[in-house]
Amino acid sequence: MSAQPPASSRPDPDDPIGVRYPNTARIWNYQLGGKDNFAVDRQASDAANAMVSELGIPGGADTAVESRHLLLRMADFMLGQGVRQFLDLGSGLPNMGNTHQIAHRTAPGARIVYADIDPVVSTHAAALMAGPKVVTLGADLREPEQVLGNPQVRDLLDFGQPVGIMFMCVLHCLWDREDPWGVVRQFRDAVAPGSYLALSHMTGEAHPEAAEKLFQITQDLHWNTPLISRNRADITRFFDGFTLVEPGLVRPAQWRPELDNPLRDRREDDGDGEPVLKLILPEPPEDDRGAGWHLCGVGVKDQP
Repeated sequence: MSAQPPASSRPDPDDPIGVRYPNTARIWNYQLGGKDNFAVDRQASDAANAMVSELGIPGGADTAVESRHLLLRMADFMLGQGVRQFLDLGSGLPNMGNTHQIAHRTAPGARIVYADIDPVVSTHAAALMAGPKVVTLGADLREPEQVLGNPQVRDLLDFGQPVGIMFMCVLHCLWDREDPWGVVRQFRDAVAPGSYLALSHMTGEAHPEAAEKLFQITQDLHWNTPLISRNRADITRFFDGFTLVEPGLVRPAQWRPELDNPLRDRREDDGDGEPVLKLILPEPPEDDRGAGWHLCGVGVKDQP
């Protein structure tokens, strides 16, 4: 698969909110059972699901739900490490269990910035996730200064304290020429040591044929972003300057499954008000591979 954009890969000025062609955020919303999508998105999603179904591989709905549960577990973990401010980048349309909801169950004073380039996403987010500790921002994460230099962001977040940076299912929407590694590096350099990076990224490791065909579907049907599966070495590069926490870079189903229900009541009756990270459901088998479309991990920023 080519990881370079075609020459025509530019926004259409006659279609500013992108209703003419499939939109990755709206497709993800459809896969999660949402209603913020159009027929063109549903048709593209159904085409992709039909392709993977023919190969006997889990489809988009399984992957989307698995990824959403992963986001909640990763936010849960970072909260347990004392993180109280988050940058959720390429956040997508509001849906089940958003980052601020999980954070505020444990820490009502936690501060969250959502950033997404899609104008429909940012409009919906502003309407549905507004709050004194939440900023929703229309910004292009390929230009980190749009986020890092924004006055609302600077007022809300204290960059002298740890920040949880979240790139969930978004970096595979960037071409190599857009340097997604450089994007992550700029956010890394803006936050304090002890900050965390949480990400999930598509890989062809488990399903190489399907990954190639899925990429081709995004090109043939003119999705607004590609879906570029990268190998383990390239995904590991995103963690330069971070130390991966256990269990390392794994499939979503294998990343700390003991944190399986983070929307539970998070406080014990011992009066200390500390978050409780406890096993409440049996752990899946160690060989549970899940949908297998992504590799994911969390890293802590190294001390200088």
